[in-house]
Amino acid sequence: MFRRTTSLACVISIIFCAICGRVGYIALSEFYSVSDEYNSYSVVVATSQPQLYFRDGTKINNNVSSYRAVIRPVTSDLSELQKFYSKREIAVITKELSEGYPVVKNIDSNDSNLKTFKVYSTDTSLNQLISSDSSGVLSHIDLKPAKLKVNYLVDAKGRMLTGDDGKDDSLSYYTREGYVLTLDREMQSIAENSAQDMKSGCVIIMNAKTAEMLACVNKPDSTYINKSFSNYNVGSVFKILTAACALENDISFSYKCDGKTAVGDTVFSCQKEHRHGIQNLNDALANSCNCYFINLALKLGRNNLLKTAKKFGFGESIAFNESWSINSSTLPGEKELYSKGELALFSFGQGRVMSSPLQVCSMLCTVSNGGVYKCPVLFKAKKEVNGSLTECKSSESTRVMTENNADRLLLQLRNVVENGTAVNADTKEHKSAGKTATAQTGQFKDGAEMFNTWFAGVYPYDDPEYCIVVMCENGTSGAADCCPIFRTIVEMLEKR
Repeated sequence: MFRRTTSLACVISIIFCAICGRVGYIALSEFYSVSDEYNSYSVVVATSQPQLYFRDGTKINNNVSSYRAVIRPVTSDLSELQKFYSKREIAVITKELSEGYPVVKNIDSNDSNLKTFKVYSTDTSLNQLISSDSSGVLSHIDLKPAKLKVNYLVDAKGRMLTGDDGKDDSLSYYTREGYVLTLDREMQSIAENSAQDMKSGCVIIMNAKTAEMLACVNKPDSTYINKSFSNYNVGSVFKILTAACALENDISFSYKCDGKTAVGDTVFSCQKEHRHGIQNLNDALANSCNCYFINLALKLGRNNLLKTAKKFGFGESIAFNESWSINSSTLPGEKELYSKGELALFSFGQGRVMSSPLQVCSMLCTVSNGGVYKCPVLFKAKKEVNGSLTECKSSESTRVMTENNADRLLLQLRNVVENGTAVNADTKEHKSAGKTATAQTGQFKDGAEMFNTWFAGVYPYDDPEYCIVVMCENGTSGAADCCPIFRTIVEMLEKR
């Protein structure tokens, strides 16, 4: 045993001496001596994204710290390696150093004689919202990635000078400059935890009064598709818009639903041809009666419906800043709605109408805010280098409904949760309002049509604070897929 230990120690000593000899040759040979003419050689230690913050000032990105060491081809640096690296790692480092230039390696501690820096990486579930790969926030701000560098002097032939410890260039890397978003860190966590079992879809939460985005969840979070900003078949949540149009145009009538209604030579039906009987607007919203809304649309006409939709922001772009606008929804054209069949589909969110969850949530905010439309807000402030904040400007508000009609619509949406298709969204303690949807997509899998399922809700309904949209791809129904997620969010919000 003693002989083996002694032999192993000898082998390690020989390897270490060989490495020191090689690096000593590099450091002391004529190929790296001082010249009369100097240039610089930069070693990039790390690159950071432009800094983004939650509304409370905590970091969204560049938020995980570790250490990296800059190792020079000199004996003093080599002697430190055995403290932090394995023999195999030392062999790799030595081979790289044989080129004559410093190398950068991760290191577990900053307690060394090596030139060591604290560096950052990003651990966030908000990649779809912020990443340049998804054309997110980082693609649309006036800041660029920052590099942490060390500059070394070299002679005219590019040979590194001995005795040069390097000059740090880290000012931009550690800067506080960045943008504060409206996102709430705690609310983001609540939304993520509530949607942890969702396979594919999204959740968005907005401030009902200010239209500020507070949380944005995309599932699965391994892709770079921002589903909250993407357009989908919207289905019956669009009935909120049709109802708003009816209230604003003082159209009120009753209709007997027999499960089907004919428009020209096309027969439309309620889900599973359910016969709802005599319906008014309040009943039809609660029961999600397609037949009622089709006949309501025929009374309202295409012009009134399109005009109301555009007032609520449908068919218009949403501008987050001067360089970033998204097409949040699409509407059929006026000529297309000359077809009564298209108008019928439009009334309950099918056919050519598409919308993003963001736009649906914006519609809820308008209703919750007494009928006043505000463009969704994502940027709260610019954080300057010295840490001061410059507030970002938001667009002006526009009244699109009377306050009385907005309050009436909220009560009707409360009835949907209390007595209609969205009872799964409510508890005795948490009073909400909203609308479900099970939207046809026209896409099939294994012979069965796939559905986008929704719940668009307001909490609390009598003094709205939050507007929340849950959307699941390839779901079963809004009541089964989305209402439980909404209810969990509300219950967690109550505990804040």
